[in-house]
Amino acid sequence: MKVEKADFVWAVLVLITVGVTFHFGILLYGILGIYASMVILFSYHIRSVKKRIENSEAAYGKILSYRTENSLINYYYPEVEFETEDGELISAVYTYPDKEKKYEIGDEELIRYTPDDPMFFYFADREKELTEIYYRSIIFGGIIAAVIAIAIIILSI
Repeated sequence: MKVEKADFVWAVLVLITVGVTFHFGILLYGILGIYASMVILFSYHIRSVKKRIENSEAAYGKILSYRTENSLINYYYPEVEFETEDGELISAVYTYPDKEKKYEIGDEELIRYTPDDPMFFYFADREKELTEIYYRSIIFGGIIAAVIAIAIIILSI
């Protein structure tokens, strides 16, 4: 996913929130505010992704190769070539990593792409991956926010 203007605005607001709430000695409240703004931003991203999914077109893509990312665990990103409805030949790398090679090189898999931005594609059976990280972050952030809220309550007693 590409970084949008909303992400930059959010980052600036987070920095300002941390500075102001720290200055006034209410940093825990600032963290709760940051979480609330994160939920709003991630909800916006989830809606954006779902809208792109609704407007996507189907095509068969050929697995050309795998790009790898070496860290403690090897991650594999399949490179796929497909033809758009307009006849344009696109070669793009899938943005979500796998710990194993799920597809054989040369296989043709059903993908979906956005006509406005054909470099954005996903495997038809894996659309859940596009929003999963946002939901996961909201849930884990909610747990942290709940702990902070409890700490605020206990400290104010």
